[in-house]
Amino acid sequence: MTYRLLGVLGSACVVMLSLTAPASAQQAGDDIQPGLISGTSTFASPYANGQGGEYFPRISVQHRTEGAGYDYSFTDFRAWVPLYESYDSKSLTFFDGAFLLANDQNVGMNAVVGQRFYSDNYGRTFGGYVGYDNRDTGNQTVGQVVTGFESLGRIDFRVNGYFPTTSDPTMTGQTGFFDPTYVGYNIQLSQLTQYEVAMKGFDAEIGGALPHVGDYLRAYLGAYNFQGSGSPQAWGWKTRFESHVTDRMRLYLTVSDDQVFDTNVVFGAAFFFPGSSARRVPQYDNYVNKMDEPIIRNEAIVVNKTNQSSIVNATNPVSGADQQVIHVDPNAVAAGDGTVENPYNALQLAQAGSQPNDIIFVHPRADNTATNLTQSLTLQENQRLLASTTQHMFTATQGTFDLPGYEAGNRPTLDSPGVGVTLANNNEVSGFRFSNTGGDSIAGNGIQGFNINNNQFEHFGAFGEASIYIENASGTGVIRDNTISNLASAGDSGIYVELANTADLTISGNSLTRTLSAGGNSGIAVDVLPGVNATVNINDNELSQLMASSGYGIYLGSSGNVTASISNNRVFQGLSALVLDYGIYADIDAGTATLTIDNNRIGTFAGAQVLDAGIIVEIDTTGGTTTYLRNNTVSDFLTAGAYNSGVEYVAQFGGNHNLVLTGNTVYHSGFNVASDGFIVSAGTGATINANVQNNVANTSFLSDGMTFNASGASTINMRMQNNTLLDDVIIASNTLSNVNFEVFGGQMVPAVLTGADVEGQNTFLGGGSAFINTASGGAATRVAPNSLPIPE
Repeated sequence: MTYRLLGVLGSACVVMLSLTAPASAQQAGDDIQPGLISGTSTFASPYANGQGGEYFPRISVQHRTEGAGYDYSFTDFRAWVPLYESYDSKSLTFFDGAFLLANDQNVGMNAVVGQRFYSDNYGRTFGGYVGYDNRDTGNQTVGQVVTGFESLGRIDFRVNGYFPTTSDPTMTGQTGFFDPTYVGYNIQLSQLTQYEVAMKGFDAEIGGALPHVGDYLRAYLGAYNFQGSGSPQAWGWKTRFESHVTDRMRLYLTVSDDQVFDTNVVFGAAFFFPGSSARRVPQYDNYVNKMDEPIIRNEAIVVNKTNQSSIVNATNPVSGADQQVIHVDPNAVAAGDGTVENPYNALQLAQAGSQPNDIIFVHPRADNTATNLTQSLTLQENQRLLASTTQHMFTATQGTFDLPGYEAGNRPTLDSPGVGVTLANNNEVSGFRFSNTGGDSIAGNGIQGFNINNNQFEHFGAFGEASIYIENASGTGVIRDNTISNLASAGDSGIYVELANTADLTISGNSLTRTLSAGGNSGIAVDVLPGVNATVNINDNELSQLMASSGYGIYLGSSGNVTASISNNRVFQGLSALVLDYGIYADIDAGTATLTIDNNRIGTFAGAQVLDAGIIVEIDTTGGTTTYLRNNTVSDFLTAGAYNSGVEYVAQFGGNHNLVLTGNTVYHSGFNVASDGFIVSAGTGATINANVQNNVANTSFLSDGMTFNASGASTINMRMQNNTLLDDVIIASNTLSNVNFEVFGGQMVPAVLTGADVEGQNTFLGGGSAFINTASGGAATRVAPNSLPIPE
C-alpha cells in the first residue's frame, strides 16, 4: 500500500508540473502586476530600489513538539542568509543554519546551503540543498548529511534525503535478567539490551494553499521511510497543515503514522523577528515569493530506540558453572534422565545423578503418598532439596529470581526407614512433609551452613527421634517456618542444634505441637560448645502441648561466647496432669554471654499442671554477662495450675553480671499456689548489677512476689523502682554478702536498708510488705541515687 501511495504522489507531481505553465500565463492578467513581490519592489530591476537586492537575511525562533524519531520537544534558533542573488532575482543561493535546544537540555545544529531559481517556462521555483545536521541524544552524538529537492508554486512538491554518518547501533543500556525458564538441566534467563541507531531515509510531500484561503492555510500529504541497522523499517504516511497567520508567525500541525514510531501529532510554531519576516501575499501568491520560503524537512535526526533480547544460562555463583537443576517427578512412568522434559521418577536416582551445587526439584505424588520417595537421601555440598509446591528463590551471578516450576498442592511426602535427609555443607531442605521416618527426619554432623524451612514433620509412634538434629555445626544456620507435630510418641527434642565453631544461628517462625505425649526432651534446644563464638536468635516460635514429666520449651546452653536473642515466642501447655520443667531456660556454664529475652509469653491452659519456672537464667561462669529480661508474661489460666517461680535469675560461682529486669508480668489465677513471682539470686562471690523496674506480680504467692537473695560472699547492686506487687518482697543477705539498694526519697546514705525504703519506691497491693533479712555477716545498705553500676 505504501508503494502505491508513492506512485500516486509521483504521478500527481508530473501532472502538477504540466499544469503550472498555463497558470503562469494566466497570472499576467491578474490584478497585481507580474513584476511585484508583496507589492513592494520591481521584479525586473531588483537593485533599482537602492536596497541592494530583493532577499534579506532573517532570524527566527521555532518550537516543535516531540514526533517520530525524537522523544522530546525542541526549540531552534535559526538564521536564513542570502549568499548570492542574480541581477534579475530569479536565482538565489542561501545559507540556512540553526542551533537546536531540546527540552532535556541536549543540543544539536543544522547547516544547509541551498540554491533556488525561478523558471519562466514553468512558472515555478525549483530548488535543492545539501547540508549537515548534528544531534546529542543524551547517549551519543550523531550526525547526518542531508539533501533535498523542491518544486514550489501553487502546488508544492518536496523530497528530502537523510544519510547518517554512522549506521552502527550504539548500546545505551541493559535490563536486568528476567523470565527464568527450565530447559534441560539448566535455567535460562532473558535480557534486553537497549540500542540507539540513527536512521537513513527520505520523506516527500505534495500540497499547497487551500482554495479561497490562500496562504492562510496550506495542506500537504506525504510519505516517508526510515531504516537503521537492527531496527525494522518505518514506512509511513503523514499529513501537514501550515498556517501563515501573519508575516511574522507561522503555525504547523503534522500527523504521521508508521509501524515503528506509531502515530505522532506534532505542533510547531515559528516566529520571525521584526525586519526579518518571511513574506506572504494574502489570498493568492506570486510564485517568486517561494524563493525565500523556509526549507521544510526534519530538522532533528531521526533516531530509533530498539531492544534486542538475548538468552543465557543462569550461572551458579559458587561454582561459576551453569546452574544445574535435577527434576524428580514420582508420578512419571519411565526412570528418566533428570531433565525437565524427562524427569527422574525416584528420589534415589536424583542422588546418584546429581552433583555438588545442584538443585534437586521434587514434585508431589498425585495420590499424596510417599511412593518413589522413600529412600534415605544424603545430600552433597551446596545442594538444595526443594519441593515444587513451595515458592523458592535462587541466586545466580546474574541476580536473584523466582525459581520457576511452582505448583499449588500438597507437599511431597518423604518417608524412609532411617534418617530422612542427611546434610552436607550449605544445604537447603524446603517444602517437604516428613512422615514417620525411622530415624531423625533431617540430620547433620560436622557441617557448615544449613537452611531448613517450610517443612512439615509428623512422627506417629516414633521413639527417640528428632525432627531436626544437627551436631558440631558452624557457619550460618537457618531453621524457619517449619511445623512439627509428634502424635502418641515420646523421645527427642523437636529441634536440636549443637554449635562447635563460629556460627550464626536463627530459629524462627516454627510451630511445635506434641499431643498425647508420654514424655520427652525440649521443643527447641541449642548447645554452644566451649570456646565457640556464636550468635543465636530464637524468635517468633510457638510451642504447645509439649511434653510430660521433664524437659524445656526453649533451651539455650552455652560454654562459649554467645550473643543470643530469645524473643516473641509463645510456650503453652495444653493437657492436665503434665509437668513442664521450664518454659525458657538459658544455662551459661562458661565464657561470656549477652542475652536478650523479651516479649515472650509462657503459660498453661488446663488444670493440675506444674511449671517449675516460666523463665530461668542460670549463670555459672566467671566471665562477664549481660542479661535483658524485658516485657515477658508468665501466667496460667485455670485454678489448679502451679509454678515454682515466674521469672528466675541465678548467678553463682563468681564473675560480674548485669541484669535488666523490666516490664515483665507474672500472675496466677489461683490463690497461694505459686511459690514466687520473681527470684534474683547471687552466690559464691558473684556480683549482680540489677535494674528492676516496672514489673508486675499480681498474685498472692505461696512464698513471695519478689525475692532477692545474696549468699556466699556475693553482692547484689540494685535499683528497684515502680514495680507493682500483690505479695511480699524479700531482700536477704547472708554469709558475708552485701545488698546495695539505691534510694530516691532523700534518705540518709549510707544507712541500713529498711522495708520502708523498698515500699516507698514501689506499689504494694493487698497488704504486701517489704522485709529485709540479714544473717551470718550479711548486710543490706541503702546508697545514693545513681551511685551503682546499674545497666540500662
